[in-house]
Amino acid sequence: MMEAMKRAALWAPPLEELAPFVREGLQANYAVVEVEVTDCPDLRRLGCASPGICGSTVLLEVGGEPYAHNPKYRHVTFDMAEMASACGQAEGSLFGAGMAFPGVLDGHCGEVIATLQAGGVNRSRVARVGPQQECIVEPYPSTRHSGLSNLFLSEGRPGPVLKVSVERRTGAERSFTQALRKSLQAHPEIGGDFGLTRRHPSAFGEGRTAPAGARQVGLGGVFVIEAGRIRSHVMPDYECIAHRYYDTEAEEVVAEFLQFYEHMGPDLLCFAVCWTGDPTGGQLHLRESGEHTHFFHMGKLSQAGHYHYDVTPDTIRYSGYFNVAAELVRIGDIRAQTAKR
Repeated sequence: MMEAMKRAALWAPPLEELAPFVREGLQANYAVVEVEVTDCPDLRRLGCASPGICGSTVLLEVGGEPYAHNPKYRHVTFDMAEMASACGQAEGSLFGAGMAFPGVLDGHCGEVIATLQAGGVNRSRVARVGPQQECIVEPYPSTRHSGLSNLFLSEGRPGPVLKVSVERRTGAERSFTQALRKSLQAHPEIGGDFGLTRRHPSAFGEGRTAPAGARQVGLGGVFVIEAGRIRSHVMPDYECIAHRYYDTEAEEVVAEFLQFYEHMGPDLLCFAVCWTGDPTGGQLHLRESGEHTHFFHMGKLSQAGHYHYDVTPDTIRYSGYFNVAAELVRIGDIRAQTAKR
């Protein structure tokens, strides 16, 4: 499925300008913090499809919850290679998080951990739930996904990146990616998470609006959980969910249905996309969490899925490389369609 794309500029200041805010924010949450601007190493050595995350950077927000859970929309799919081409990057590099297309997995649902070149190498994997609720991890050779995704598109070239390393969590924010977002939101020119939630349109409180001239930043990154363990989930098959979990009138999840895992890690390769808010003030109906991160084990363990947060604050250690996106592209905005009805 390829609908008309909505495009919006993101603020992409020099990484040197963001580094002090990231450092200060993370120091409030971790005992050891190192933040610097450096040249990106060859990320293929970690398991990525491309050497870097630089060049013509774009944040892609695709689909939405109704496409994933409302039975009348479950046939809708999106092609990552086609979307890259539509953005002018037919051989672009993509990574991030999405929902698996059951047609690729013999009818199974799952979590796509995307890392691929639109015109070539595909090192993506998928996590699905087995018959004993175990996590099954397999290669994902397709460029097609269902439901929704959050992806970072670039030319895949080396270049300057923000290197971030933290260890031993001391603060209350258990999610590394949310800690990054909050650090960025401390910048006086960034407008918080304004416009992210459909049901709560203003993140600045009742009767308040985004600061005048507020800007938004999109960030994509590859990081490794080098020590410690995390909480994660994998989407189970539809037929394995015995209760009503989705309200098709309100188009929202109303009951828990995911398969959670509390023990995964370390040696997890994570692909993260996050954004401080909607640069249009809410017109793009962005994922309200403000971030989406999937991972897979760098070795042979069957560990992969959707990252939530660490469960071992005393031993957790993250290290990764991040870059800002110059543009946000919205594809398949199902919320805009359902709002018209």
